[in-house]
Amino acid sequence: MESGTNIERILTVDPAMGMAGDMFSAALIGLGVPASVVTGVMEHVARFLGSAKVQAEVVSTKEGPGVHLRTELEVDGPHLSASDARTYLEAAVREEHLSPAYADFARRALECLIAAEREAHSSGQLDVGELHLKPIGIAHTPYHYETPRQPQKDAKGEFYVELFPEFAAGLAGVEAFSHIYVISYLHRTSGYSLTVTPPWQEGEKARRVGLFASRSPNRPSPLGFTLTQMRRVEGNRIYTGPLDLFDGTPVVDIKPHLRTLDETDFGNDGWLADSDHLRLHKEGIPHHHASEEAVLHEAQDILLDIMGAAKGLEFLEVSLENVVCLTPVSVGGGQVRFSHGTLPVPTPAVAAILKRYRIPHATGPVDSELLTPTGAALLAALRPRWRPREMGPEGKVAQRGLGLGTKKLELLNGLRLMLR
Repeated sequence: MESGTNIERILTVDPAMGMAGDMFSAALIGLGVPASVVTGVMEHVARFLGSAKVQAEVVSTKEGPGVHLRTELEVDGPHLSASDARTYLEAAVREEHLSPAYADFARRALECLIAAEREAHSSGQLDVGELHLKPIGIAHTPYHYETPRQPQKDAKGEFYVELFPEFAAGLAGVEAFSHIYVISYLHRTSGYSLTVTPPWQEGEKARRVGLFASRSPNRPSPLGFTLTQMRRVEGNRIYTGPLDLFDGTPVVDIKPHLRTLDETDFGNDGWLADSDHLRLHKEGIPHHHASEEAVLHEAQDILLDIMGAAKGLEFLEVSLENVVCLTPVSVGGGQVRFSHGTLPVPTPAVAAILKRYRIPHATGPVDSELLTPTGAALLAALRPRWRPREMGPEGKVAQRGLGLGTKKLELLNGLRLMLR
């Protein structure tokens, strides 16, 4: 498709039979993306992992032609570290010259997967037992891969907290204050230890201190507490000064800073006095604590699916601001077997994405995994508007695409995309 058109291309996703990464890319081919564009980028990305041969097959169905992607991938192992995945994705984005909007879509999808895997394989941090934390919104920042440990005064980019609509009325009067506290749930932490070694100390002289004598984000209750400037309120959004949070961090509370009550003239820096670590915090320089690395399980084709989807969306010039998804999203049922065991459907990673992004979903209509972690992450990264399936797509449909899954089911195993 030629670029530069002013026609808004609105995509509707119908996951009545769930969604997988390869099904989404296949359905984009059905919408008119040349198969060579999608398979080419997928094979190109595979070079970072090993090698791949990707073929698109057109299959006749009762609903018309569908597209099935067949991928033969040769890699060293099924797992991929989060840092490696990010590095490979950034290299692929550069080499494919993805435009910013579609590159950000790819990054969102990967970060969604990483967060879900971390939650699914952590030591139960989100199951807080006797306590219940209700998120009130999501923090939006430029930080996808690493954050400063303190807000940087000269940080570039836009920072805001987007409250869920039901909490918007609670912002009345907030603009009277110059600063606010943003209390967040640090969802991208992993396991914790009750004693820690500061990351700037190494060797035999390295000291260990108690977790509660440190500011490590890896804690039994990983709450963040950020003081920042309150710039303006627009609807359910609070635009703030710099935040030291990852994009997409759940926010559990907002409180006003009261100069008379909150400022003190006492205190010290404890064991951190005169340390390099304190300087890193003060200057907001990103640095790493132990147990922050996540691992993507069954990761052989995650990057291929993400880049195939991003390239296809870019080719079609889909407006990422106006994607629609028909609901409920079918997740399937029963159990699914992985290299690390048998899990219920939806799997923990999928369940984490469904919960965090409040995706309307339903079990069935068959006892099989229909919504995969990659499919759920792509759907969340699209940031769609949810629309009841019985209402149908918005407006007149100009093109339809059907992406077929690999499993043979009693119902047509396909993802339907519509473009207008």
